[in-house]
Amino acid sequence: MAEDIDALAAAAYANGQDAIDVAVGRVATLIEVRDEVVRGRREDPRNFPGFGPTDKGVIGRRVVASLLDAGWRPPRDGEVVDAASRSRQCSAQFTQWLNSLDPEQRRRALDHYAEKGHFPPDLRPPG
Repeated sequence: MAEDIDALAAAAYANGQDAIDVAVGRVATLIEVRDEVVRGRREDPRNFPGFGPTDKGVIGRRVVASLLDAGWRPPRDGEVVDAASRSRQCSAQFTQWLNSLDPEQRRRALDHYAEKGHFPPDLRPPG
């Protein structure tokens, strides 16, 4: 595994941490720093010269590189298409179920979900 990931990810893995979780933390920090650099450059365009470009394309490539360096691999095309299809089907079923509720049932179901993270037993969506 270590030969497939960068040194920081390998160190995290060696210490019992999930290398992907470490990369996600790195990505979050990168985005926070990028936001600060953008704010600073609004005040003075010469601020933070060492950071480099802040455009979305450059930052996006850094994000993907960090995840790839940690060992993450994108799903195969077929997996993405299958997941998208399942998502569309579930969304349609949920919408149909939600539209079948009367206004009071809908309010009760959504309030219960917002408060407890699940629907009440008598108002469960399909699936």
